Order: sequence, then structure tokens, then C-alpha cells
Amino acid sequence: MKKSIAFLIAACGIALAGCSTNTNKTESSSSSSSSSVSRSSSVKPDPNASERTWTYKNNIFDAGNETYRFTKWDVMDSVDEGKKVLVLYCDVTNNSTKEMDPSNVYMVVHAYQKNATSDVQLDPGMVKPDENGNDPLQQYEDGLHNNLLPGKTVKAVMLFTINNDKPVRLEFENPNFETIGTKTYKVSKKISKADKKKLNQASSSSSSSQSQTAAQQNDGSQQQTTQANQSSNSNNSSVNGSASSDIDNFNGDIHDFVNTYGETMAAYKIDHGMSVKDALYSTPDNMKTSGEMQDQYLYEQGKDPQQEYQNAVNQGY
Repeated sequence: MKKSIAFLIAACGIALAGCSTNTNKTESSSSSSSSSVSRSSSVKPDPNASERTWTYKNNIFDAGNETYRFTKWDVMDSVDEGKKVLVLYCDVTNNSTKEMDPSNVYMVVHAYQKNATSDVQLDPGMVKPDENGNDPLQQYEDGLHNNLLPGKTVKAVMLFTINNDKPVRLEFENPNFETIGTKTYKVSKKISKADKKKLNQASSSSSSSQSQTAAQQNDGSQQQTTQANQSSNSNNSSVNGSASSDIDNFNGDIHDFVNTYGETMAAYKIDHGMSVKDALYSTPDNMKTSGEMQDQYLYEQGKDPQQEYQNAVNQGY
């Protein structure tokens, strides 16, 4: 589980919908392009595609077996009130002679945004559905998560939840997880003044809350360390009883938890007898890493994260 969490560090795209400032434009674009989403073009499959050097240039990320051409971007409403999601549209081409999973791109493409104190890696995005409860861009999402046939190209989308209206930096990595290119998106251009105020207020409130929590944790660090040792000694096999309650009621954020227990909440539960799936589902989202959220999303899609990891390795990631 820890290996999977560390490897699947990026956020995954889930549902899409229009934001208050771009709804009409986005829905119109979605409607007019829906037919083109299902169409695919072809290239001659290359049996040596995996040996190609990975590059990022002019909005094109060539990852050997697959090429991602980023065509446009938008900012939409998040399912969480007052938040926004950065939406990145791309055309994905399978250069190889085998079926590929385009969603593996999340392992090597990460988004970052600065807040008042830190440069934060952005979490997975989940956007608000339309008035009928549907995802108007479902075909784009399917394009990213369905296996892509050799030589074919499909339209897809990636999403990241943004924390404020500051620029978002996208980083592209090679197979050794070394950054080979970056792209900056000035998200403030696509957010109304009213929404900027709400977004920044929410970000400021979150930062303030985290600062207060950190102060409380520093004041009681010795007491919490003692509690952690007691909990560890008395719960070597299970966290299904009172220990689970103690862990779930931890007074602090994910960083405080790791500093106290030496691992994330979900990993702690797994190490003390809980199944991976149950540990993820019982842990609050704000106490999960982006990798753990990715793992839970895969479970929700009926997939095994470990198997998906192995598939990615087999495909050249």
C-alpha cells in the first residue's frame, strides 16, 4: 500500500461541469464538440515507442508510448462549494502496438499552486454536475480512463482542484520522475471577481485553521507523542475498536499526523489490521495524500490500485 501511495501521487480527473463565469461558453463548446470526442484519428503503431526520449515542448508531452497534446483549458465550479477546478483538455495518441491506459499520465504530470506560506501540490478535481445531475463532458473523461487502442487518438481531460486565484504550475516528468518541462496557467483570467473573493477567503480560512492547529500541536507535542506510543503498543493487530476512534478523532492535519505517528492515517490503519479499501474509505479526504485519493478513486471504479500500478509499469511508465 505504501508503495502504491508513493507512486500514485497525482490526482485523478473525475467529473466535469460548467462554472458560473464560463457556463454558457463551456456547455456550448461541449455540445458542439461532443461528436468529435467519439471520433478518433490514427497513426502507424511504433513497436519501439517505449524507447523514445520523453519531451515536453509547445504544449505537447511525448511520453514514449503515448503523446498528450494539450489543446485548451478552463476553470469550472468544484463540487465543493466555493472552490474551483482547473480543466485541461488534451488529445491522447497511443504510439505503441499495445493497448494503453491514458490515465497513467497522472503519475508523471503534477500541478502546484502557491498559497500564503507554501508551494502546494494540487489534489484531484471533482466538478459540479449540470442541472440534470449529469457530467456534460463524460466522453472526455472516458477518453482518459478507457484503454486506448494502438495507433488511435482520443480527446480527454485532466482536472486539478485549485486553492486560490494564483497561477498554477504544471510539471512534466520523465520515467525517472525528473522534471523535463513546465507550463503555467493564469487561472485568475477565468475567474470572476466575486468568485475570486470566495476562493481566496476559503483559502485564507483554511490556512488560518491549519496555523492554529499547528500551534496547538506544538503546545501538546509531548502529550501526543506519549499517546501515540501508548496507542501503538496496545493496538498491534487492529484499529477496529477504541483505537480507531482515537485515530479518527486526531486533533491536527495530515502533516501533524505523519509527524506524530510516522505515517498517514490510512497507512496506520492498514498496519494495524484494516484492509486497504476500508482504511481509505474510513479516512477523511483532508487526511489523505493525493495518492491515497487516487487509490480510492480506482477502487470506486472497480479497479485494483496494485494491479493498475503493475499495468503502468508494464506499459513503460
